[in-house]
Amino acid sequence: MFKNNRFQPFFKKCREGFSIVVLPLAIFQLIRTIFLPTTMDVLLCALLFFIYVGYLKKWL
Repeated sequence: MFKNNRFQPFFKKCREGFSIVVLPLAIFQLIRTIFLPTTMDVLLCALLFFIYVGYLKKWL
């Protein structure tokens, strides 16, 4: 009666779009962390790195 996967194509496109954006953001954050290393920059760089690895390993 109800479709459980009604929003699945939308979320799949969002996930694919975010996977394209993660690598440039991670590179920019790495360069920023090298020149101005604050705690927040290091944590954000590590988070983006782990998200990118998750996309490479097909975990996300």
